[in-house]
Amino acid sequence: MISISLPIITPLIFMVITGFLHVDYWRRKMALIGVLLHTCICAFLLWTCRHGEIKIAVVGEWLPPYGIVLLADLFACFFLFSISLVFLATNIYSLGEARDQPVHVLRIPLIFILQSGISLSLLTVDFFNLFVSFEMMLAASYALVSLELPEKYLKWAFSYLLVNLIGTLGFLCAAAMIYGYTGHLNMAAIAGLIKEQQDNPLILGWGYLLLGVFGLKAGIFPLFFWLPRTYSHLPPSLTALFAGTLTKVGVYVLIRMFVMVLPGPLLSLNGGILITSVLTMLLGVLGAIASTTIRGILSYHIISQIGYMILGLSLYTPLAIASALFFIIHNIWVKVSLFLIGGVARQAYGSDDLKKMGNLSILMPCLGAFFLVQAFSLIGFPPLSGFWGKYLLVSESIRLEYYFVAAVALLTSWLTLFSMLKIWIGAFWQNSNNKIHVKKLYKLKEKYISIGILVFASLALGFGAETMYQKATLAAQQIFQKEAYVQVIFSKTTGKGTR
Repeated sequence: MISISLPIITPLIFMVITGFLHVDYWRRKMALIGVLLHTCICAFLLWTCRHGEIKIAVVGEWLPPYGIVLLADLFACFFLFSISLVFLATNIYSLGEARDQPVHVLRIPLIFILQSGISLSLLTVDFFNLFVSFEMMLAASYALVSLELPEKYLKWAFSYLLVNLIGTLGFLCAAAMIYGYTGHLNMAAIAGLIKEQQDNPLILGWGYLLLGVFGLKAGIFPLFFWLPRTYSHLPPSLTALFAGTLTKVGVYVLIRMFVMVLPGPLLSLNGGILITSVLTMLLGVLGAIASTTIRGILSYHIISQIGYMILGLSLYTPLAIASALFFIIHNIWVKVSLFLIGGVARQAYGSDDLKKMGNLSILMPCLGAFFLVQAFSLIGFPPLSGFWGKYLLVSESIRLEYYFVAAVALLTSWLTLFSMLKIWIGAFWQNSNNKIHVKKLYKLKEKYISIGILVFASLALGFGAETMYQKATLAAQQIFQKEAYVQVIFSKTTGKGTR
């Protein structure tokens, strides 16, 4: 049986290997091997958990709740595989970027640290290691932002650093707060101790603190101000990587905390999340409509789509969480591919300002086709994956009689159509007199391959929606069964330490 720790260890091994390679060609080839191997490991883990199995690994044989415990279930494995595919696609795309400009020698090792930190955050079940994982991936992202941002935009790197340091401080306060109250950092132990304390004001306050900490990392209202200005100035492959991973990990942890750890539902807290989801959807899409560049529009859409994801959390039913999981997987692949498509379009004109672009549907018909498929999916046209994700969330909102929320979700989709039309008309349809610098096809092949992988994945998700929703429902029902997780985690009977 494949070890649960391999998704964490493998990137660290390749981080060391690529860090010591001095020839750029071999460094990039080893990076591709590393991310491909990681994707295969995550795919195998997903396959082994497909029927709802829960697998644990106790590091160093120290028993829970004091030892380090890694847990892989269907919910975590869906995230692991979806994000590993993003690392693979963006790595292939970066091979094409390396033809145009030199890549910093630290970029690849830092990306592997980021990948290891994300994998740890998805597999750990204690707060200490969750803190370590967030510091790994955020330290790597700080360095990448500082290395890759153009000099005139470096001030946004400081804003990114400051905002996330505030989040780190809040995380430490949350960990200290619950440790002082329960004497544990293991999530299963905490869940068992506070399961009947819905009315405890300390637990409610702790829930609000968690919402602020991980909501900042996810980019929910009103904590998203740092995201559009930072992401929209990075290289396309790095923007796409951040868009498909960092905010989604924040959403993942929010769902884990509020469903598996906190006694729920906490009505006032869930009501606050519901209001936040509506405002995040609406303000994000309005920011996209106001933007005039491809990266600006797509960066604000990161925020808007996060609103749909936390809508599923606020409804707090297994069907709502299953719908949110389906939507998250769709959004990861679609949004990343759109950023990569925008990168190719920007390469053609040297700018992604829609006023300076045009004619790409004729000059790059394959790119235009990719864009239309993914834009329709983002909007929610049937039978593409975006339609099923939104349909399921809206249906559950109506079933629970949140009619206004359902109306806002539909309005946001309509406004998303408007913003995608801006990109299509500005970049692909309108005539342009500006000089175009389209590279020969062989110089774009890596970029087309990377986009094609994600387009194929999102199409498969849409046309296989019934099977995928059944598995998402199984994953959601599983995480609502807190007692089963506690039993599995504490079933280890041999090892060091005291239970």
